[in-house]
Amino acid sequence: MRKHLAAVLAVAAAITLIGVRGLLPPAPPAALGAFGHGPTIVLVHGLGSNTGHWLPMARDLARDHRVVLVELPGHGQARMPSPLTLEDAALALDRAIAEQGDEPVVLVGHSVGGLVATAEALHAPGRVRALVLVESALRPQIGPDDREALMSALEHDYRGTLHDHYVSFGRDSAQGEWLYRQALEVDPAVAKQWIRLACTADLSRAVHELRVPTLAVLSDRSWPEGESWASCADTLGYRGVPDVSALRVTGVGHFVMLDRPHVLADAIRRFTRAGVPVVAMR
Repeated sequence: MRKHLAAVLAVAAAITLIGVRGLLPPAPPAALGAFGHGPTIVLVHGLGSNTGHWLPMARDLARDHRVVLVELPGHGQARMPSPLTLEDAALALDRAIAEQGDEPVVLVGHSVGGLVATAEALHAPGRVRALVLVESALRPQIGPDDREALMSALEHDYRGTLHDHYVSFGRDSAQGEWLYRQALEVDPAVAKQWIRLACTADLSRAVHELRVPTLAVLSDRSWPEGESWASCADTLGYRGVPDVSALRVTGVGHFVMLDRPHVLADAIRRFTRAGVPVVAMR
């Protein structure tokens, strides 16, 4: 069982989608503007991250796309709904996409942002023409005992626990320390809500309803070399996705867009034009 918090955070933002949309007032749209010209790509960052982490890749994509950056609830200027649910986060994203026009978009989410993006693709498929999930898991990666141990550790030593995990996200210790400092900018109460939801979420039960082509982009930490895609897909919750391709990027940390921005931009271009096969990319 994968116990790294990277995978846990990737499934944060989730209570199983069983309610009717609109029961709670959604957070306001959190799009920070758009740049570039061409088909629209919407980028959603993850927990403890920010829109700036997309910029190296976004500048590349903006050569032939219109790129929109969206903030996750509780980050930057985006309001945090209380209680936090995936439905509210997806509603905020839906409103942000709606403001961009009537044409469906390519929706890209990193880690927890991938869960919000998946929820949007499930419930508003007319707004999404392709879905790209970067280092996102669609099912819980830890069990109840580990979940309670993690939450207890966060209560007793929030900074220490966060430090241990975010340092492990980096491609090296220097980047990991920088990522940790970035994550500290998020209110601990916000981060804890996302993490607790991560421990109980399971979108893998709904992904068979996805109606858009989906690309899973994973580091070789999440999809180790030598492991089959079938095994990885089962572990991370992709097995039921009807139209899924997968890409392994080696030699990177959890933040693929920081480590290999041009590789990721090119992969998104190729996928949205014609699809890509399951392949390891170096």
